[in-house]
Amino acid sequence: MSKTGLMLAALLVLTTAGCAPLLVGGAAAVVADEAVEQDKGGDGLF
Repeated sequence: MSKTGLMLAALLVLTTAGCAPLLVGGAAAVVADEAVEQDKGGDGLF
């Protein structure tokens, strides 16, 4: 399973638990990771 798939699964669990701040933080981390990958290549932040 890819990193993106794992993050989506984790976000789904957090959503069902009602952890909105963690959901937003996780989404921001995914966006930041993708931005670094696009800009510098490689594995990004994680």
